[in-house]
Amino acid sequence: MAEELKPFFNPGPGDIIRDAMEELGWQQSDLSDITGLTEKTINQIINNKQGITPETAVLLGKAFSTSAEMWLNLDAKYQLRKRQDSNLEKERLTGLKATLRKYMPVTEIKKKGWFANDVSTEEGIKKECFRLFGVERIPEEEYNQGMKFAARQTKYDYQYSQWYCRTWYEYAKLHAKKFTKLKPYNKEKLDTLSKKFYQYTAKENGEIEIIKKLKECGVAFFVQSHLSKTYLDGATFIVRENPVIVYTGRYDRVDNFWFVLAHEISHVLLHYDILSKPVLDNLDSDAKSQREKEADTNANEMLRTDDVLCYGEKYGKYLTAARLNELSENVGISVPVALGILQHNKLIEWRQFTKYREKVVERIPAMCKVG
Repeated sequence: MAEELKPFFNPGPGDIIRDAMEELGWQQSDLSDITGLTEKTINQIINNKQGITPETAVLLGKAFSTSAEMWLNLDAKYQLRKRQDSNLEKERLTGLKATLRKYMPVTEIKKKGWFANDVSTEEGIKKECFRLFGVERIPEEEYNQGMKFAARQTKYDYQYSQWYCRTWYEYAKLHAKKFTKLKPYNKEKLDTLSKKFYQYTAKENGEIEIIKKLKECGVAFFVQSHLSKTYLDGATFIVRENPVIVYTGRYDRVDNFWFVLAHEISHVLLHYDILSKPVLDNLDSDAKSQREKEADTNANEMLRTDDVLCYGEKYGKYLTAARLNELSENVGISVPVALGILQHNKLIEWRQFTKYREKVVERIPAMCKVG
């Protein structure tokens, strides 16, 4: 074990006076009587709470047979060291704050209420880092490594995605503990659920029902909002052998929810055994990883994307609201999801049928949200 470093002791004139009094066998009342200073003043000087004035220095010099200059010099050096120590503490805190803000958007996280400690103090920063990383500092060297989750991102900026995504993920792991008191993961059940996944999009409370069904399969789900510059839509990782799916609600649209959820379920079905390895891909890029391509393909099957496109291509730009509703009924998925598929594949412009763009996060139970 490494030797523990003890803090530097800054002796003041009071410490010298105390030692001298012990050697002479004096009490504070004795020194008070000798110098004419009150016992309260003597007590404050001995505890270094009151500085040495020239008048006091003369009295102490007479009492202990020393020069007045000695006491003035002792006090001056003590005060200087104390100021230097204070500056060192401020410099250290400034450095800790700067490092923290480099790797996480502090103001944003404060607003979300994720911090459990006061990160404006050195102690608070150390406690929060220990809560997240198991050590009292941000592990800078490892911060770009070990990201054990499959993440759906619609944009990607290497530097900030790596840093802020890691922070987002660490908080997701903490929050996941509230949602992972589950039955063991059952792949067969989840596979069966995926075959009729599209049907839940058309149900009145489909979002609530699908979350319950996932839980029955041993899969946790919750909403944790994204952090700026992460561009995350959702993520999947493993906690105590149970898959965890997180939705950020960044776009907060019904169609986005169902596609992201299908994508993450696909990761669980196809890649469970390797979800312990870092997976973070640029989905805007043509050079998607093989795993992302597989997840996208499976998600499209779960949402019957080919059937939607086949129907949509018949009408192209002449697709009307009535035909969109007919498509929804024939394929068996909700209108917002059908519309989202057509718009994503550029068969319909984004500005069309805006009345069918519905928000989704408000439909998800509060118990499944963490801010």
